Amino acid sequence: MSAADEAGARGLLRDREPVVLIDRKERTYLRVLRQGGRMSIRGNALACDALIGLPEGSVVETAGGDPLIVLRPTYAQLIPNLPRRAQPIYPKDVGPILLWGHIGPGDHVVEVGTGPGALTIALLRAVGPTGRLVSYEVRLDFAQMASENVTRYHGEAANWTLRTADAFEGLLERDVDRLVIDLAEPWRFLPVAAPALRPGAVLTSFLPTVLQVKELVDGLRAHGGFGCVETLETLVRFWHVRDRSVRPTHRMVAHTGFLVFARRLARDAL
Repeated sequence: MSAADEAGARGLLRDREPVVLIDRKERTYLRVLRQGGRMSIRGNALACDALIGLPEGSVVETAGGDPLIVLRPTYAQLIPNLPRRAQPIYPKDVGPILLWGHIGPGDHVVEVGTGPGALTIALLRAVGPTGRLVSYEVRLDFAQMASENVTRYHGEAANWTLRTADAFEGLLERDVDRLVIDLAEPWRFLPVAAPALRPGAVLTSFLPTVLQVKELVDGLRAHGGFGCVETLETLVRFWHVRDRSVRPTHRMVAHTGFLVFARRLARDAL
């Protein structure tokens, strides 16, 4: 399945396609269909061949008689279930990254700090086949996992380059439209980032702590080559709506991190 197919898959469910199964309690299970294969849902077997060829939204039963709804996963369902050795950037932060970071079709994007590839998948979907994404990851094990996750859940992407390298030693790219960094000390990266970005480009940084935010914002303002610095945090609260019970859910997706955005200024404005 190609990246384009995955981004907007339609029609009947196919071999090697990711699906999400939802039980009566609305618990979700992410699986990949394999012709001739079998999957286990809470100890109950289910043949992949029973799902291949079905339309989305079908109801199937496990060997134990438990009904399951089968659908193609949304991005929000996919990310929490990705195999990972590092914390991913979750959907509630990915949305603002794409919107405030102004990432869209045709953009040339560089990502520094790939982790398990959760954000990578979203970036590839955003830039589309006419855009280009280059990802830097210094750890080989993280790079391998990101490559596996992108291939498994997005498909082969001819417009994606994964570099297993230390980005602090320099970026090979120039005239980059958007730069997304997930680094512990991004203020140290600004001398590397600035020459790679075209005037007007957007820099986006994900940071877990407010002390990191302060250090980066101070660094951006002191650098002289960046402006329009903004910082935001996204809090998400789902609601339970059933019969006469209408209330917030007991669990809230609160703090995961802060996002800092900045624009690259023209060289004559430095």
